[in-house]
Amino acid sequence: MADSGNWCLIESDPGVFTGLIKGIGVSGVQVEEIYSIDKDTLEDLKPVHGLIFLFKWQGRDPASATNQAPIEYENPDVFFAQQVITNACATQAILSILLNSRSIELGEELTNFKAFVSDFPAEIKGHAISNSDVIRAVHNSFARSDPFINEMGDPNSKEKEDLFHFIAYTPINGCLYELDGLQEGPRNHGPAEGDAWLEKVGPIIQERMARYEGGEIRFNLMAVVDDRIKVYQEKVAAYEVQLKALQDKEGPDAGA
Repeated sequence: MADSGNWCLIESDPGVFTGLIKGIGVSGVQVEEIYSIDKDTLEDLKPVHGLIFLFKWQGRDPASATNQAPIEYENPDVFFAQQVITNACATQAILSILLNSRSIELGEELTNFKAFVSDFPAEIKGHAISNSDVIRAVHNSFARSDPFINEMGDPNSKEKEDLFHFIAYTPINGCLYELDGLQEGPRNHGPAEGDAWLEKVGPIIQERMARYEGGEIRFNLMAVVDDRIKVYQEKVAAYEVQLKALQDKEGPDAGA
């Protein structure tokens, strides 16, 4: 993997990620930080398009290998890009969710980008992301130097640094996928129709966290969800329809 390629560090923050998503022209979704992956928490956030997980990088990740999820090297239905430069994995994790969704409105920029690179191999897709002036400019507009999210670090540094990495989990064609730009391909965690992937992903993330020493607490989990204002507006509209139906059923003399 090459150096930063003029990509800056960005903060692991749901507001930053939401701004980044809007900045590249995607509408109707936002990012929410979550502190639990229990059923009730995820139920309140539905529909969930994907999860972004931040963890301390420990070299070639043993956690993915031990859970026996196979790598799919050739799957035209999955958009997968390898990470070719440092500092880009946060944006790449976000793109992994956006570009694999069939329900998110990508906007003109990402729609054209996806169409242009869809037939490229994973490494070339990664180079296309790193060379996109629009994506890089939006990413860098949220630049912040923060050691908590240092991605891969300086290979020439003599000081030992804690390095952190972002990956994505998202449902694609009825299966749960793990999309990690440092791997050779997407990992298929098996069938998970509908919202069943939300129940399946919990133990996978917990198993990964359990591989760290007990004092390690620097994890971050965020969900890409529908815009909450839009969700609540739709709920209000549905309640108004139900209320009107009840009023019409009871007639003008109801409550007299």
